Amino acid sequence: MSSEKTTTIAVPRPSRGRRLKFKALALKVLSGPDAGLELTLSLPIIRIGTALDNDLILHDRSVSRHHAEIRSTPEGYLFRDLGSTNGSFIESLRVTEAILGMEVTGMLGRTQILLRQLTEEHEIAVAQENQLGPLVGGSQPMRELYGFLRAVAPTLTTLLIQGESGSGKELVARTLHHLSRRNGPFVVFDASVTDRELIRSDLFGHTKGAFTGAAGSREGAFRKANQGTLFIDEIGELPLELQPRLLRALENREVTPLGSDQPVRVDVRVIAATHRNLAAMVQAGTFRADLFYRLSVIIIDVPPLRDIPEDIPLLVQHFLKQRGLDCHLTPAALKALQTYSWPGNIRELRNVLERAAALTKGNPIHPQDLHFLPLATAERSSSKPPPSQPPAGSQLKTLERQMIQEALARNRYNKAATARELGISLSTLKRRLKEYAIPFQKQP
Repeated sequence: MSSEKTTTIAVPRPSRGRRLKFKALALKVLSGPDAGLELTLSLPIIRIGTALDNDLILHDRSVSRHHAEIRSTPEGYLFRDLGSTNGSFIESLRVTEAILGMEVTGMLGRTQILLRQLTEEHEIAVAQENQLGPLVGGSQPMRELYGFLRAVAPTLTTLLIQGESGSGKELVARTLHHLSRRNGPFVVFDASVTDRELIRSDLFGHTKGAFTGAAGSREGAFRKANQGTLFIDEIGELPLELQPRLLRALENREVTPLGSDQPVRVDVRVIAATHRNLAAMVQAGTFRADLFYRLSVIIIDVPPLRDIPEDIPLLVQHFLKQRGLDCHLTPAALKALQTYSWPGNIRELRNVLERAAALTKGNPIHPQDLHFLPLATAERSSSKPPPSQPPAGSQLKTLERQMIQEALARNRYNKAATARELGISLSTLKRRLKEYAIPFQKQP
């Protein structure tokens, strides 16, 4: 496994007014097959290589598909070789990483490039609104997130969204798709709930007769998302043996269906998400370093709810309106929500509100109506105690049993998806199913 480090462009939190600033970069090809080509790019990340998803596309066979990238950092533009075959040279010195001067000459393969920083500064502005698409929140971290999403959405760059379970990673991905120029569909592929034996077929498709039971052909997630966005959720759960295939699909922009030897071209923007520490998994040998670096061109960190308690009033208003619930919270109840640690994040907040609304039947919601059930709190031993005590005995069991049954129905009785919605582990869900004797039917 490679020990090479990756540089992260991430949303700072909470930075209280910090901006991501960068200068425009003028690139002029001095020699090589593309001599005379000139570009001026105002991007926080510029990728160079022969693949079609680069910002500067070269036609030099001695240049790798993804040869190098240039990132804006607080110290200036950072040039980084991406493990190219023939290496990168800045001012005749072979480099892996180097902070660029105002005007330097680089050599990639047989191509010589003049890199010149322009004096005009660009910055990713912090948004002023309290909502962007399905994302709700007016805190500084959320407004910075909105500004960052607007800046990176139009590109084809692969993104990695990091955040705790229930923090809204899929909503971030949907927002990126909505803001992008992609006209195709938004397709979700959840690596944590797909049958391990069928995951290759589900991702890349299969031909008729490719395996026992393959009565017909299947497109797979990549081809379904053609000209759109493929959101790969829980990428950390992808089996190690399939990771090279995903890497090839990302680099070559083509997939080979199971049972075929003919690759199929795809035009897909890939967004991956995880609640795991992929860098630690790379060190442990459970996630490929090359795939990690390919996915983490841009990393977006989604803040946990406990870090943005000032957004809870807006979220409460949004969820109640979204569900058509005619009720309101007392100031004391709202304060109780803001002082809780939310191990299940926004998903748990929604569940707490739905339970409270069902119990109060339109009356004001008081602190004693907020029941923080042990489903989520048991998952995080460091959580603060809930601000109110849950109901005792049979009432608690009835509420918890009902919540699990409703979540199962919403997720078509998929246990992994249900556990994720509830903000608990799969083992905890299985214990509750047994404890409450909840009948379980297979996914139709």
